[in-house]
Amino acid sequence: MRRIDHRVAEQIRELGASDLGACYSCGTCSALCPLTDEKASFPRKMIRYAMLGLEDRILASPEPWLCYYCGECSETCPREADPGGLMMALRRFAIRRYLPGRIVDRFSAAVSSAVTWILLTIALILGVILLHDPDMDRSHVDFLSFMPLETIHAAGIAVVVFIGLAVAANVYAMVRAIGRPGARSDAAAPDIARSIKGALAEAALQRRFGECTDDAMRRLAHLGLTYGFAGMFLATLIVMGIDYEYLRVSRVIPLVTGSVSGAAAMVGTVYFIVQRIRHSRESAKHSRPSDWIFLTLIFLSIATGYVMLAFRFLGMPMAAYVSFSVHLVVVFELMLSFPFTKFAHIVYRPLALWLAGVK
Repeated sequence: MRRIDHRVAEQIRELGASDLGACYSCGTCSALCPLTDEKASFPRKMIRYAMLGLEDRILASPEPWLCYYCGECSETCPREADPGGLMMALRRFAIRRYLPGRIVDRFSAAVSSAVTWILLTIALILGVILLHDPDMDRSHVDFLSFMPLETIHAAGIAVVVFIGLAVAANVYAMVRAIGRPGARSDAAAPDIARSIKGALAEAALQRRFGECTDDAMRRLAHLGLTYGFAGMFLATLIVMGIDYEYLRVSRVIPLVTGSVSGAAAMVGTVYFIVQRIRHSRESAKHSRPSDWIFLTLIFLSIATGYVMLAFRFLGMPMAAYVSFSVHLVVVFELMLSFPFTKFAHIVYRPLALWLAGVK
């Protein structure tokens, strides 16, 4: 017998599904969703689970992760129940439940407000600036004279370990909840190799994104943001390899890689920011503080990187060092928030696609 907890519905409402009670199960949303098939019903089944407070069923369902939130279901809902918003809320709910000890609840409560983020960012930036190396090079720009490589390396390792542990814990909980391909009673056992191939192909190309919306720009912006950030991360790794003399390549390579990737990510970021400001799409009408924090951090991480490089080429050491401080803090904040924001979709969506046996 499934345990019903009526508090679950209230928690999901607080995470963005404010119109949950308006649904009367007409099925219009599932009938219109192009991603609905014999394995996944979008999103009527999930609405029923949420209304009944069936937490274990919600966590065992890959559907919230397979939804691209085009908003068509919300636009056509006769009761304006916003089923698309529910799918987004369920993703937030799942992240909070997957992590052992519900650590994410405390994390979200501590940093969910923009004011907290702003104050924390200012304090960290001032700390970096005040704790700089007093013997830094003031005649020309040398970022490693401003802050030793060992300090950046130690902080980077700490962040990577934190992210790795948090993501590993969530992935373990997600696999246990949803089960391996074919383990669920409502799905036939798929070909594992084909499922892995299908999940990776979809994560790379996001073809299903095109099935649920005719807005090609939204898909391109999503791809630009995804690959742009991946490219910037690769450029950072190359720079570290050069600094530690693991790689003997020109610094022009990471500079070009990072600049092009940053431009792609910036286009995608600005697109989504404009959409949310204009409320031009159903998927952009309702924004939570975490959505704005995520977009703002990405925007600032890219913008400060360009500003930092501009001051470097202009030969303005102090301006370059200050912008470098801002850039470091913003990037570290962005990475620390990875397991708890939309950024985590990079990991959870491909995993859900595999667990669902998508080919």
